[in-house]
Amino acid sequence: MNVSPAGLIDQINQTWCFPLGCVDFWRLQSCPNGKMDFLVSKRMPQSPSQRLATIDDLLLYRLSQLSAAAGAMVVRLCEGSHGVTRREWGVVAQLYGHPGLLPSELAERMRRDRARTSRALTALLGKGLIERVTLPHDRRSARVSLTPAGRQLYEVLMPQVQAINSEVLKALQPDEVARFDEYLDRLQAQAQTLRVQLSPDLPKANRRQGQRGKDAA
Repeated sequence: MNVSPAGLIDQINQTWCFPLGCVDFWRLQSCPNGKMDFLVSKRMPQSPSQRLATIDDLLLYRLSQLSAAAGAMVVRLCEGSHGVTRREWGVVAQLYGHPGLLPSELAERMRRDRARTSRALTALLGKGLIERVTLPHDRRSARVSLTPAGRQLYEVLMPQVQAINSEVLKALQPDEVARFDEYLDRLQAQAQTLRVQLSPDLPKANRRQGQRGKDAA
């Protein structure tokens, strides 16, 4: 009986109970007895990053979900024990390693918009955790640094945040952690390259317009 390639693959899927589309190639060979023999390869399941079929598969969404799950513990530490928000903690951590930054430099390092960075700085200034030093040649500009209280906050909170990160990474073996760091560096570099390449073609972000669309919906 003559069977078309498509019909043969359908028969294989039905007979062996393969999910639809699992058989992705076949080969027919002539046998001495005149019958036909075939070799079937079953397609390997795709990983989420290979599929990218739904929002749950998207790399950036999955990273945001990881950050939300682990970051919730950091938020509780920051707000419940030390009286700062997670964003304010990020500012403190940056200024501990890079004192004397201009607000614009700080926003660039944190990849945050200047308005939100400015609000975080104002809050930290009110809590006595940072200080501003006005530039002598430009009274409108100031560099920001931690106060002794800000440095003390960092030295207490940082080990706790490090412990959370360490516990999350225990899901990986030491050699996997090293490879993971390498992959993150490569992804970061690729994202930065795309940002430069695509920036001229992308519309400017407009939070107010986005909010209007949300209200209209």
